[in-house]
Amino acid sequence: MFGQLEDKLVLSSAGAINTIKDKINQIKGIKETYGLIHELASVNGPNVSNAVLDRVMYSTEMLPPLGKEYWWFLFFGRDGEKPMQVMLLLFRKHGQDMLFNDKKFVLRKLTENKFQAVAAGWAYDGKEMHDLGDTNAVTTVYPERKRIVSDIADQEMVLSGNFPNYKLKVGNIIDLDIREGDYLEDKYAHGVFIPPFGMGWVDAFSLAEGNVLGEKFKGTAHLQKVVGITTFGPFHWGRVFFQNGSSTSLFCLKTGKESKRYFHRSLTFHDYRRKKIIKFKKPQLKISKKEGKTPTWIVEGQDDDKKLRIALEAYSTKRFTMEGGGSQVYIEYAVIAKEFNLKTTDQVITLCDLGKGVGTFEDAYGSLI
Repeated sequence: MFGQLEDKLVLSSAGAINTIKDKINQIKGIKETYGLIHELASVNGPNVSNAVLDRVMYSTEMLPPLGKEYWWFLFFGRDGEKPMQVMLLLFRKHGQDMLFNDKKFVLRKLTENKFQAVAAGWAYDGKEMHDLGDTNAVTTVYPERKRIVSDIADQEMVLSGNFPNYKLKVGNIIDLDIREGDYLEDKYAHGVFIPPFGMGWVDAFSLAEGNVLGEKFKGTAHLQKVVGITTFGPFHWGRVFFQNGSSTSLFCLKTGKESKRYFHRSLTFHDYRRKKIIKFKKPQLKISKKEGKTPTWIVEGQDDDKKLRIALEAYSTKRFTMEGGGSQVYIEYAVIAKEFNLKTTDQVITLCDLGKGVGTFEDAYGSLI
């Protein structure tokens, strides 16, 4: 009897010790997540090392309450009136489950680098949108092998390689070789750190060539990894690539879904022909949506000595909804530039100078509950 009691006490003590160790490891992991966000915020520009970019891309972070982790893989074609586009998303957050597009998804961390998550995506083949569906995918990240394995649309999805050369394969649907391109900036680290909240992310820009839905694809790859400790909320994001190698990008947070008050604003134009990067300093922004047969987003921005106007016509749209620990709606627009006009003190650049522009514009909004 006393022996059995002693055994129970030993097991109970061992269990308590393991629980304490787990808590210590969680605290250590959360501290490292905050440290990573702080590191990315301190870079906040193109001077991010390849090692840091690969470490962020091929890692899973310890997520505290409000913690979220995203991988976005975007591809923009060049040819045709309505160029091909692909968008793939892997998403996980703190918590046991969530609703994604009104379906229940289990979110469990199975091992240090293996977890259940959301895998979603779409592909536009130049004529129509193909929804790749929403999969509650078991995803494994291999930091040493530089490899992410998941699945979507009953197909294995694999990203492998390191910056700037990668390979993305989704069964027999997508097969793309990603290699170094000639960009003014081909990688970036961003961060916003206002403890206890923060968000950090890395971007990699490369050329992509291969096959999508049985059709030849050639264009631009944009790989992004985001880790955040923050509520859901409204924002706009957009990026457009032009035929002559130039590009423009936009990001702003909003105070509400329909709000016209923007903060944490950024607006940049990469002038490839002149090898010049034009950044707006705290730009005044005006963003509007013109309804019609196809919606058109109009972005106007200016600072002391620069003024930009761009009209982006949507040719395909995809909506993602998330619920759990707040709610979020992402509306993704595949767009072509119908108008571009940039005026500075010494030059005027129009769409005629740049050639066709293709990209994505994102309208997102959410709530805390």
